[in-house]
Amino acid sequence: MNHDIDPAIERTLATAQQHFAAGQFDDAARLLREIVANFPDHGEAHEGLGYIAAKQGDPARAATHLLKAAEHMPMSVEQLNLAADVCRLAQRHDDARTLLERCIAREPNHVGSLHGLAMSLIQLGELEAALEHMTRLCRLQPQSAEAQYNLGTLLGTMRRHDDELDAYRRAIAINPRFVNAYVNLGVALRDLRRFDEALQQFKKALSLDPNDAGARTNRAQTNLLLGEFEHGWREYEWRWRDGTQNHGFAQNTQWTGSQPIGGKTVFVHHEQGFGDTLQFLRFVRRLDAAGARVVLRVQDALVPLLRGTPGVADVIGETAETPAFDFHIPMLSLPAALKLRADDLGVAAPYIHADPARLPQWDELFADHTRRPAIGIVWSGSRTHLNDRQRSMSLDELAPLLDANAQFFSLQPDIRERDHARLAELDRRGVLRDVGGRLTSFADTAALIARLDLVITVDTAVAHLAGALGKPVWIALPFMPDWRWQLDRHDSPWYAQARLFRQTKQHDWSTVVGALRDAVDALKT
Repeated sequence: MNHDIDPAIERTLATAQQHFAAGQFDDAARLLREIVANFPDHGEAHEGLGYIAAKQGDPARAATHLLKAAEHMPMSVEQLNLAADVCRLAQRHDDARTLLERCIAREPNHVGSLHGLAMSLIQLGELEAALEHMTRLCRLQPQSAEAQYNLGTLLGTMRRHDDELDAYRRAIAINPRFVNAYVNLGVALRDLRRFDEALQQFKKALSLDPNDAGARTNRAQTNLLLGEFEHGWREYEWRWRDGTQNHGFAQNTQWTGSQPIGGKTVFVHHEQGFGDTLQFLRFVRRLDAAGARVVLRVQDALVPLLRGTPGVADVIGETAETPAFDFHIPMLSLPAALKLRADDLGVAAPYIHADPARLPQWDELFADHTRRPAIGIVWSGSRTHLNDRQRSMSLDELAPLLDANAQFFSLQPDIRERDHARLAELDRRGVLRDVGGRLTSFADTAALIARLDLVITVDTAVAHLAGALGKPVWIALPFMPDWRWQLDRHDSPWYAQARLFRQTKQHDWSTVVGALRDAVDALKT
């Protein structure tokens, strides 16, 4: 029996469509589920359920239904594109690729399909294939500034920086008022250390739209990188307007530095990553010194470590109920509110302390009373960090350091697939002891770091943890570092015990690892 032309089903579908058009999604879904209950492969019913789920903000459920529909009913290119869009929202990029390849097989020059396929291929890490489709799209749309802009972002991901700059410039030539293209061009120039040119692009973007948060925050980070702190802190407040962050509190309750806080409760709340919390914690004591009662909210994983922080009345986790307060302030807004300058960044370390009760758990690691220095190692950071491709290295790239005469301990909690086998082999040989699986909290990591002589790490939270504990920490930095490490210097105003080892060439860790090896060899035992 052909269910698609069954009169009863047709009537039910028509009624469901009427409910859908009227915004009565639950009623429409109930009818469509009745059809699917009796005919599990009914394409149109699944398609309707997919559209309803999409309207209700559930892309995962929507994708499941639309993929089922695509299996059991003919779909137009437009329908397949919509299903692929939903799959991308649900992070089902393999499925989106399959749907879009069907579209392109039918209409090889379909612009939406080419663009969608390129976007999914980027997410799947198939950058060369994505570039092929994006380049084809640009040929089909020679006057599309958006296509050139998207090509530029892809080329930047592929580290083809000269081509990236050319693509943004073509986008601007097509549309001289393309604010985002100026911003991305500025970021690309900054990453190439062409700072004056970068600042010119941000200025141009802001001449077109003075309220563009992307231009403001990128100019702020550039100024902070260059040590222009007063201007940088002030403009960095625009980060709350770029759509990527939201602290959820009314603007008129934020402490800006102008309101008296003696006798008031100031709620300081974390933002961004663990490292940011550990780094900017140093400024909280200034509020206590001004007479405020400080309540500090941090990531749950940091609560055991930071409970009892001097100058803080209470430390709560991110899942705890928000306390009553007179003023709130995001942690990275403290420098702007406190009007801090370069000389104010440093504090006496340690300003975080390891729990003495946790120290004995690491005794067996130091049972061998060798005079070799004990060194903790971190070679890659969080995979979700925006700059992870630049700041992380592979264990193979780090390997020459491990031949030094030292005891090395892996503090790496998250091991990439590429590093599993090598780490297991180094652990078996006693070259690099893997203790990452035992680091179940920052408090445990702090206790181990307290027992070490030195920490060597890329730019991750461990760098800030070691620095805050007053431990010597050597930090391996990419060619274009995060703004907080500034440029060229080998020390840091943030941590007196830090040494910075910088790439001299983009994406090349060999000179950094070589310098680290020489420095370890020079340690006195």
